[in-house]
Amino acid sequence: MAVFDAAWMESWKTLVNQDAVIKIIGKHLTATVLFAFGDTTYVVSYVGGRITRIDDHLGPESTYAFALRGPAQTWEKFVQPIPPPMYNDIWAMAHPLHGRLQIEGDVKVMWQNLRAFTWTLDFMRKVNEAGGI
Repeated sequence: MAVFDAAWMESWKTLVNQDAVIKIIGKHLTATVLFAFGDTTYVVSYVGGRITRIDDHLGPESTYAFALRGPAQTWEKFVQPIPPPMYNDIWAMAHPLHGRLQIEGDVKVMWQNLRAFTWTLDFMRKVNEAGGI
């Protein structure tokens, strides 16, 4: 399983959806988010904090509220069990001095559900630790 391939994404989805905490803190997190890992792009649908769909077939009809776009190398550092400085969270990666991640679109739902959203992103590190599901 390669980082950010379809199997990796499904493992991430499984870990997020099995988590008991996300069911509580994510109850209001309902959004569609585009994740761009370099040239690999997915639209991830959250409903009540759970990931309900991951779509890798993007076209003109694909819609999302906001996007996180960064080079694959940036995301690979982010998902390390202990990321290097400036890769430990999306805010550090998006900082103007670093500029490794672009956050675009209507980010209101992200800010309203920041704890739950970043909680789900932390599970990306656990996919690598578990070697998949």
